[in-house]
Amino acid sequence: MNASPSPIDDDRISDEAAHWCARLHDADCGVAERAAFAQWCAADPRHVEEYQAMLEIWQLSELLPATASDAPLPAAPRRSRARRARSGRRFAAIAASLLVTLGAAWSAGWSAGWLPSRIGYYGSQPAPREVHLADGSAVELNSDSQLIYADFRDRRSAWLKSGGEAYFRVTHDTLHPFSVHTDNGSVRVTGTRFNVWTDANQMLVTLLEGSVVVSPPDDIDGNSAQLTPGMQARYLRGSGHIELAQVAPAGAIAWTEGKLVLDDLTLQAAIPLINRYLKQPVRLDDAEAAAMRIGGIYRTDDLQALVDSLPKVLPVELRKDNAGRITLSSRYVQL
Repeated sequence: MNASPSPIDDDRISDEAAHWCARLHDADCGVAERAAFAQWCAADPRHVEEYQAMLEIWQLSELLPATASDAPLPAAPRRSRARRARSGRRFAAIAASLLVTLGAAWSAGWSAGWLPSRIGYYGSQPAPREVHLADGSAVELNSDSQLIYADFRDRRSAWLKSGGEAYFRVTHDTLHPFSVHTDNGSVRVTGTRFNVWTDANQMLVTLLEGSVVVSPPDDIDGNSAQLTPGMQARYLRGSGHIELAQVAPAGAIAWTEGKLVLDDLTLQAAIPLINRYLKQPVRLDDAEAAAMRIGGIYRTDDLQALVDSLPKVLPVELRKDNAGRITLSSRYVQL
């Protein structure tokens, strides 16, 4: 059996990845160095993985848009749970290693507003967690959520990973607006309280206090929406627009007390909220089942019991295949 990598070995790989990240994005980097980089990648699959972590930091700063000259990377190995956890805890350390490598260039980049002065990574596996950002803002992360925060000279930016949820209490600073970015759009504020949930297909923003502007992804030519307290904005991938609704905002943050509030939602809207707490997600099999409605307050640590009880309260069938996948379908007979 192979021995586990030592912390010293991990630090060495991080330092080397920081070096290559700086060199490959320097105009003076030549063919020989790029060939040496390819050999370094081939020597150990962990090299590729750590270099990709470095690239993520660069991309978050928006300093390095993808170009044709960027060195191609081999496919990275699938991360194990243990490796993902190590990378999460050490994300800030990796950023610090990159800062040391870049030196004066980073300082100049901060002065120009391109690069952050501070970067923080926060994860909440498996239980919710409250974190405090460098600007004094507080964030409650729901279970299995990941947040990256960067403090720039003229703005504050946070990135909420897909599948995550966070309740933000942002410190007011008009001169340094605060933005939350997701794969499905962004939220811009100066100081307020709001909740953001996102998965692979949608973003849901609920405002409790203050004012925010919700925008679709940058590549979508859709509308932005300004929210007032009690409003909720939803962006569905592919829809091209933001849907607005008036809600009871306390229900959006009920998860901070271990509860999920479903306020007369269709199963199509409710199932993604339920799935984030299940070991095996539920799939809707037809449009009739998706249109059925459900309401109530449920414990987030016992939502499998809710799923198992659905055939008793709704005309649906619950099926499990040999792989354990769960499907909900309507019991209505199509004529």
